Amino acid sequence: MFRETVPVSLAAVYERYVFSPVLKLAERRLADVRKELLSQASGQVLEIGIGTGLSLSYYGPHVERIAGLEPSEVLLAECRERVARRHDGPPVELMQAGAEAMPFGANRFDTVVAFLVFCTIPEADRAALEMARVLKPGGRLLFFEHVSAGEPGLARWQQRLNPLWRSLACGCNINRDTRRVFEGAGFDMGGVEVWRHPDIPLPLVQPVIEGNTGLRSAVSELRC
Repeated sequence: MFRETVPVSLAAVYERYVFSPVLKLAERRLADVRKELLSQASGQVLEIGIGTGLSLSYYGPHVERIAGLEPSEVLLAECRERVARRHDGPPVELMQAGAEAMPFGANRFDTVVAFLVFCTIPEADRAALEMARVLKPGGRLLFFEHVSAGEPGLARWQQRLNPLWRSLACGCNINRDTRRVFEGAGFDMGGVEVWRHPDIPLPLVQPVIEGNTGLRSAVSELRC
């Protein structure tokens, strides 16, 4: 989830000896969260920041095809290897691209997935607008993101430590208000609250949002 470029020597040391173990621990602890969220995906699916493809084994039988966007060439290579080893599941199309300018036409996907990725996207507002653009009418956004805390004390610490954290954690922002970002792109975030996830080991990244939502116009039409 943290992929922005930092100086090569620092990135290599941090990712190999510090960050990679933390990610693996987080993945083990959040496996059930990922499984539950992705079981709700259906139809044509776009996963933003697919990384090494950890999500692929969690998609259910209602998924017809998966498109995966990933800006990191290294992670994308690992994902391609994972796809090559698969013997079942829906077809997977992988593309090296950022989320701010998606190489897809409008109204393309039934489901868009964002799982611990918006913390690193350089232009998060643009990426959220792109998600709205590529979703079909009535399409769903499935998301799980760590965000800026709702508690003022923790939020202040996130703000103070974000420059250091961002430089060490390959571009991750711990003070990003992703709920606001999604809402600004037109997604219905009513009822979505920031809460602390007990299975995330680091307090600075415990505040999260998660959900299954659509665009406000589509939600309003369904309620009428």
